[in-house]
Amino acid sequence: MWEIKEHFKDYSAQQRTAKFLLETGLNVKDGEIYCNGVKMSPSRIGRVLDVDRRTVGATVDTIENSDELSKIFSKLRATAFYKEIAKEIDAGLIEIIPDDPHTVGILAGVATKISEMDISIRQCITEDPEFTEEAKLYVITESPVPGDLVDDIKNVEGVESVVIH
Repeated sequence: MWEIKEHFKDYSAQQRTAKFLLETGLNVKDGEIYCNGVKMSPSRIGRVLDVDRRTVGATVDTIENSDELSKIFSKLRATAFYKEIAKEIDAGLIEIIPDDPHTVGILAGVATKISEMDISIRQCITEDPEFTEEAKLYVITESPVPGDLVDDIKNVEGVESVVIH
């Protein structure tokens, strides 16, 4: 799927813009950018990324002129990520740094360890290793996590380190 990079390889600002759209779940339809149905301003997106609004427009054109990209970007949806509010909602937050983010079974192993402590998982979000140098797994739990869970999670194959917030 990461042929996405290939479409923008000669245009770093457009590649950065496309990456931002993908990471934030902003979709592209009919020449416009939307966040869950709300139309977004190319000028504002440009300001956030420190690129000209015309770069944002060119990125949208590139996406819409490619069947492959259009199929991907037209279906994106933004999703709430509870990482920054876990404490405020009395949830637990576990940050996991893998040895290799392509290792199979990290999430399954971590979820098993959490369930063995009789703790419910509210949300799991992983950063995409294709776009992030040090991709992490974030697990938000229904309740704060006891510190002794750290050693159990560290023993999961593929886990390099664990931080409980």
